[in-house]
Amino acid sequence: MTGQKILYAVIGLAVGALAGFYFANSANRKELDNLRAELTRAKSSPQQQQQSPNDARNVAPSSSASGGAQQQMPSEQEIRDLIAKADARSDDGDYQQKVGKGVYMYSLAQNAPALMPEAIRLLTRAEAADPKNFQTLLLLGNANFALAQDGDAHRYADARAYYQRAVELKPDDSDAHTLLGMTYYFASPSDPQRAIAEYRKTLAKDPRHEMALQNISSALIAAGALREAEQRIGELEKVNPNNNKLANLRAQLAQAKNAQGGK
Repeated sequence: MTGQKILYAVIGLAVGALAGFYFANSANRKELDNLRAELTRAKSSPQQQQQSPNDARNVAPSSSASGGAQQQMPSEQEIRDLIAKADARSDDGDYQQKVGKGVYMYSLAQNAPALMPEAIRLLTRAEAADPKNFQTLLLLGNANFALAQDGDAHRYADARAYYQRAVELKPDDSDAHTLLGMTYYFASPSDPQRAIAEYRKTLAKDPRHEMALQNISSALIAAGALREAEQRIGELEKVNPNNNKLANLRAQLAQAKNAQGGK
């Protein structure tokens, strides 16, 4: 297998974990609960919004409630109605971030990329109101990255610009460096070496950062640095022996070793 084919074989290894990474690190699942609560408030009259301590009718059930029942996801029309309410309050930067974050989460959870530009539009207003808000910059990076992975490749550069600003605000933030590295790795043409440089910054601060270990393993295989790739895969296994990309990483490493040995 040629180096170019190896690159394309490994370049997708991080994709499956990316949405999970967003949920865990950038916009906690709690945001979906907040979005439901905001929809309830938006649909309620001022009188209905005043609840007595004993009135549970308007309280959304918690996903941690007994029985673990799943909450019903809002409809897309409800989300669009909420976006319209945010548009009516376009001068309220905090509200733009709140709704934009919720729309971003909904778009990911429901695999609804058509809503992601709406999230970006609202978050861009929030960023204009507070250009040094780290979370807003990270969300804008994430939203643009999501669209890039949906096929709009120029969005990698947009995502990179937001992640770079986030890194400048918080140079020690592991997630921001990891995401910045991913914009280099997934871009066309891919730049594994630039990606590796960012992943190293993450691992220098947090040697057990699972997503960085997974991603640097992929990038090292693509770059032909197989000895370190094997070391990093071993570190990843120690951090999480159940990581669902370990088998693929080991298979790609074996293919790359065979390719190098056959030269």
